[in-house]
This record gives sequence, C-alpha cells and structure tokens, in this order.
Amino acid sequence: MGGFLEGLKNFFAMPADGGSKFIEFKIICNKCGEEINVKASRTSDISQLSDGEGPSGAARYLRKEILGNNCNNLIYITVYFGQNYNIVSKEITGGKFVD
Repeated sequence: MGGFLEGLKNFFAMPADGGSKFIEFKIICNKCGEEINVKASRTSDISQLSDGEGPSGAARYLRKEILGNNCNNLIYITVYFGQNYNIVSKEITGGKFVD
C-alpha cells in the first residue's frame, strides 16, 4: 500500500525544480469580452510531439477548448512548447491572448 500512497503524494507534490505543475494563460473572449484564466497541466494537458511535427524547436503541444461563464462562444487555443516549456508559437480562435 505504501507504493500507492507514495505515488499519490508525488502526484500532488511540487516539482523538484520549484516550478509549477501548471502553465497559465489569460485570454479574452471576442464575443463578450470576458477575461478567462486558463490553467494547463504539464502532466495531463500537454503532449509530446513526434519528430518532425509542429514548428521548428517544438517538443510539446497543447490544444484546448475554452468556454467562459458569460456566453456560449467556444475559444480554441493551440500552443507549441520547447523542451523546457518555453512557448515556441501560439494560436487562438474566438478570443485573444493577454500578454
């Protein structure tokens, strides 16, 4: 049973490098102007790319559909990351990123 509990503890623990398990984006809906905070988990939302996929320098990617509270406008984001989760490129439909 100790293996299961140890795994559960590691799942919820902060990474050893002190970084967050989440990458956050702030976006604005084009339809209603709502500002939406989006969290993407590094372990479950972001996927590895195969060799030759995505833009040059990209190692991981995120595709996410976002629905705010004020309207029914779906916002789609695609973000490509380098090996260290640095953003290589990002695209959005139905909204805009707040930098």
